Amino acid sequence: MNMQTAKLSAHVLAPAILALAIGGCANLGTQVEPALPKTAKYPKDQAIALLLPTSAEGRLGDAVDAIEAGYSAALMRDPKNSRKPITEDTGSDASAAYADLAKVARPPLIIGPLLKKDVTAVADARSDASPAMLALNEIDQSQTGMYQFALAPEDEAKTAARIINELRRAGGGTLRTAIVYPSADPWGERMRAAFEVVLDEEPVAQVAYTPGRPGDLGPRVDAADIVFLVARPREAAGIYAALGGRAAGMPVIATSHAADSKSDAADKAGLFYVDVPWLVNQDMAREYIARSPSKPKSDYTKGELGRLYAMGIDAYYLGAQVAKGSARGSTGVGAPLALPAGMTGDLSFTTTGRLLSRRLALGRIGDAGVTGPAAREDLAAAVAAGDAPGAADESAEG
Repeated sequence: MNMQTAKLSAHVLAPAILALAIGGCANLGTQVEPALPKTAKYPKDQAIALLLPTSAEGRLGDAVDAIEAGYSAALMRDPKNSRKPITEDTGSDASAAYADLAKVARPPLIIGPLLKKDVTAVADARSDASPAMLALNEIDQSQTGMYQFALAPEDEAKTAARIINELRRAGGGTLRTAIVYPSADPWGERMRAAFEVVLDEEPVAQVAYTPGRPGDLGPRVDAADIVFLVARPREAAGIYAALGGRAAGMPVIATSHAADSKSDAADKAGLFYVDVPWLVNQDMAREYIARSPSKPKSDYTKGELGRLYAMGIDAYYLGAQVAKGSARGSTGVGAPLALPAGMTGDLSFTTTGRLLSRRLALGRIGDAGVTGPAAREDLAAAVAAGDAPGAADESAEG
């Protein structure tokens, strides 16, 4: 397909998408703010144990602290639950820590372990569906009574693909998509593959760039109406510029990594991205904090530690559902979990305990690098603007 044909397709599609952007659509709607339950409703007298590497230091130690802080924040906000969990250190032997909890007369609900190797060790040590367990990572095997809650980066690529699919369906036409990702990078390849497997239509271009030397990427994606970008934080601004930036002629949507670096945020103005609601919707996060008995560290409201803090919050509410399933004697079998307004996304699990879907929030980097939530209609308007530079440059509110 030549460039002229591609641009004609964009202009044919534009009126339908523009109407959507102006009038809204039930299929897309505006971005829904997370609204967690007022109480988790844990079963009466339910004991809870956190299996975490609490003796760890450095980055892992910070990660553990963030998860514990998020869990504690959710517990303290719950007016009907004053039970504090016990914490067992998995730093030396996760399976031994699990065994000590499993052999008591009434085993507690277990939340954790965190590390993949520890989840595997505990899964191998389990001989029964009890005690019920919400692991904070995922492994290849499924097991009765064990749910697996992980924050996989691939979920962000899948969310971006679903958003594009919805725009295409709502517009009633073809929405031509290009994928731009780092060459010779296993992480970049995983993100590309996760995006492509969910995308309804075949991409019109798949462009692998060389980090640090991307060249002029604009001509290589000119046949597209929208671009999905995979880039690490330090590279995102440069790759976005190589695509043409906010004057590229088509919107660019990226994973959270592109928004994590704040030092060059102003250079990424106009860039759409997907991330956990806790970090995208700052107003929602501020309200949550304002109504909490304790205030989180500033590091827990940004970047990777912010995502783990949000994970701790969601683990508190998901744990209640796992515990209730166990109390009914089902250990969750036949009763899939769902947390449709979680701080880490719209979560749903299969009856076998696997994470079925984690849909994240859509954000946008505005003028001066201020990030904030974006509605699907904002992206639709940017697509409809087509090759009119600056037509969709409205900044996001932060």
